[in-house]
Amino acid sequence: MRLFIKLSYNGRNYNGWQSQPGHPSVQTQLERALSIWFKQQIDVTGAGRTDTGVHAINYVAHFDLQSDSLTLPKDTEKTIFKINAILPSDIVVHHIWQVSDDAHARFDAVSRTYRYYVHSQKSVFLNDYSLFYPHKLDIEKMNRACSLIEGTHDFTSMAKLHTDVKTNICTVTYAKWESGSPLGFECSDSLQFTISANRFLRNMVRAVVGTMLEIGRGRENPEWIIDVLNSKNRSAAGNSVPAHPLFLTGIDYL
Repeated sequence: MRLFIKLSYNGRNYNGWQSQPGHPSVQTQLERALSIWFKQQIDVTGAGRTDTGVHAINYVAHFDLQSDSLTLPKDTEKTIFKINAILPSDIVVHHIWQVSDDAHARFDAVSRTYRYYVHSQKSVFLNDYSLFYPHKLDIEKMNRACSLIEGTHDFTSMAKLHTDVKTNICTVTYAKWESGSPLGFECSDSLQFTISANRFLRNMVRAVVGTMLEIGRGRENPEWIIDVLNSKNRSAAGNSVPAHPLFLTGIDYL
């Protein structure tokens, strides 16, 4: 019996989603809670990795039960309540539902969406979830750069080096800068960057944002981002921005 599970987590205390020996991870915490509640060893497969400190809203994973010990939808509400009681306060399960035995949280996902927040005026409330960047930014130029990275490109220049992926080619379906602040805070100088793609490389969004900030600040023109991509050289791109303002906000399936 295969189940999909939807959850959110604050990534501040974790070395990302994936289990790593000697390091705290969201996957480890979720597997522990599920194993305790279902009284069997549960292994969870997530829709993808998130970097250390990155948050997720409506993250999706799947796991298998050895028997039909969960009667859906009758026991769903109780199960979610009990699992949330076992999980730490920075991880919450929203929904659990049965899927076909060959459904896969990672391989069946067709799109993922991330959002990054930046603010330019000092704030006592935004710093935990937004990057304080005290510079005037030209949104029009940054959105021109966004239009240039949409489509299929080799993102080697904006990926962490020496990873085990087979290809650095990704298809970006949406990228845009606009006004917005995290968690409902109202702040007139706060910006949000949203990007959707079929897949993301490690550190890719943070490198894209860092490169966009160079353009928005006037240090480079929008077309420079194409030169960066074509160089296939990580040192050609902007600096990687911090992880704490980055949220995985959506995972889409057919």
